[in-house]
Amino acid sequence: MPRFSRRSPEKELYAGLALQAAAICYRVRGAELEFLLVKTSSGKWTFPKGRIEPALTASESASREAWEEAGARGKIEREHFAVYLDTKRTIGHGSSTREIMIAAFLFEVHNTTEPEERHRNPTWFAPEKARMKLQESRAPRYALQISSVVDAAVECLFHKKMPQFPALVSSSRRARIAPLR
Repeated sequence: MPRFSRRSPEKELYAGLALQAAAICYRVRGAELEFLLVKTSSGKWTFPKGRIEPALTASESASREAWEEAGARGKIEREHFAVYLDTKRTIGHGSSTREIMIAAFLFEVHNTTEPEERHRNPTWFAPEKARMKLQESRAPRYALQISSVVDAAVECLFHKKMPQFPALVSSSRRARIAPLR
């Protein structure tokens, strides 16, 4: 069973859905905030994500996915800052899909290398471009949820790192933050 924090209402809210963990990989480069996205096997852009390993916490599992899918090393937050719904193809059932819940963890990337999963095409995007890429080829319900994670990440980073990274002020304005409530 994945380990949630005690104050996590998502545990009850999404009971019965498959749970995965995503690393919301970011970096501040010069005056710009960027997010690292990877391609799925069906060609959609997404955050590095996967199932939560039984021996690992959700954040540790997300960190492992960042390494395997994006070749990213860095520092991951211990608590998730957002959750979102998406779909995943069901193996062996043609084109059928199932709904999954993903816990999102901020992951500050310190360096990258060639990922283990070479077909993932890890690519850095500015917040607005990341939102657009995440919305492509998704049903509106899921497109809105996954792209709003970018807004939530920018807002979190703005509040946590603004004294260190004044560039986030301009990035947050460009991303048109719509806080999750």
